[in-house]
Amino acid sequence: MNYSEGLTPQNFDELADWLLTVSSQFSPAELHGAIIGALSGTMRLSDEKWAQFGLAVMGVPIETMQQFGDLAASVLGSLARDQLAVLIDDDLAFQPFLPDDDETIEDRTDALSQWCRGFLGGFAEAQAYLQKQPSQEQAAANTPSFSETVQEAIGDLSAIAQAVVEDEGYPANNYDDDRDIGDDPLAIESFLNEDGEAFGQEAGDAQAAEKNYMEIIEYLRLATMTIFTEYGWIEIHHQQESSPAALSAQSGSPNGTLH
Repeated sequence: MNYSEGLTPQNFDELADWLLTVSSQFSPAELHGAIIGALSGTMRLSDEKWAQFGLAVMGVPIETMQQFGDLAASVLGSLARDQLAVLIDDDLAFQPFLPDDDETIEDRTDALSQWCRGFLGGFAEAQAYLQKQPSQEQAAANTPSFSETVQEAIGDLSAIAQAVVEDEGYPANNYDDDRDIGDDPLAIESFLNEDGEAFGQEAGDAQAAEKNYMEIIEYLRLATMTIFTEYGWIEIHHQQESSPAALSAQSGSPNGTLH
């Protein structure tokens, strides 16, 4: 695919191809997770700012930023807009960018962990970005607070992100979560099941591992859409606040309640 024309990556492999175009070995899963995390953290940027964000996440040197800045603005800007549209769409078709099934379960599990680390990093960066804005008080007033559901979803993504960190030496995240998921990333299903029953009584069985992996991806999808819908979808939150019903509730009586 010719990314010199600014085509938008639609999946893990296409984003991996673009990363090679800009001479980067960075994880496509982590980059996509960072963009989704930033969007879920209410970050909305211009194409140029998305390029700066993405290249900073990738840790590229200044020379690379200067060389590929325009291409990054075209590709990463369009990718962010495209993914925002997917998150907003009623079809609930959002999918994290992860390797295809022909990759090993170990490689796919690593990518899953990388995606979650990227999401948490992008989400945290969005919060820091909001704090730096001149209209900080107004931005804070227009941004919904963390609900208990959002906090739980972030905690679960944090647990998935830590699934393989002990072996790979990644730093711990900043979210508190006292659940012990062990060293096996696929064992995370044991706490995701509300009924307390874990898959994996046959821990060494490849078929069981594949089933666990797919269940975790589905949970990740739902957790991500929950965070975006309840917190990051600022457009709909503002629309609800300015709706006739909301305005009536605010002005219909001295104490702002409906009669």
